[in-house]
Amino acid sequence: MKYQSDQTNLVLQAIEDARQEFLPLEKSGVNNFFKNNKGVPHLYSTLGDIFDATAEALYEHKLSVNYQTKLLETNNGMLNVLTTTISHLPSGQFISSVSNLGNHTKSQELGSAITYLRRYHIQAMLNLEADFEDDGNLSSGNNTSTGKGNDINKSADMPSRKYTVYNKDGSVASQVSSFNTYYKTLVGNINVKGWLNQHSWTSQTIIQLQDIIEWASKLDVKYKKGADAMIKKAKTSIQTIKETSKNEQ
Repeated sequence: MKYQSDQTNLVLQAIEDARQEFLPLEKSGVNNFFKNNKGVPHLYSTLGDIFDATAEALYEHKLSVNYQTKLLETNNGMLNVLTTTISHLPSGQFISSVSNLGNHTKSQELGSAITYLRRYHIQAMLNLEADFEDDGNLSSGNNTSTGKGNDINKSADMPSRKYTVYNKDGSVASQVSSFNTYYKTLVGNINVKGWLNQHSWTSQTIIQLQDIIEWASKLDVKYKKGADAMIKKAKTSIQTIKETSKNEQ
């Protein structure tokens, strides 16, 4: 499938113009599993908050947001995915993000995954700061984690999960079960000149990192050391991707 139209200048310009007219983004969602060093629960923007802040400006600039679930054929078999597409109606130009919904057998779990990914897709594609603010703790070095990177391995006894590695065009390259392996690949991709100019890879990777942060933040306290180190690396990676992407444009 195509992750963007042959030309994207008009749709990207329309998104940037609309961004200047977005309303203040509220954060009515509460995540009690993720708290700052003062014990205050993490607040995030729900889909409703994002819609309220952006819908009018998107409409005025003739931008349409469409969500679809579909089966995507990959080298690793068929994947159940969510696709989010922002289209510029006058020109027909578009950009898309695609994420694996996983193998959910219960409709409630699938519905939750769809809502979760819809939120992360649209906030990444519209470059919204809707999640994981830490009051400057990360940038100031006031993180309680003692992880240095190499402590996230089998000896840390972290719960198993899959990490999705994306190709440059945003398609699924592979899935790995080791965070160290995933992170090593991620750092290598970030350091490749021009890689961060690829919107599909950038948005997919940020969504994946945000998913890792939310997953790790909900782990039992016995995994705290490994989870804190994982969260720190994921946050730093998001910050690096965003800053480097701006510099390369």
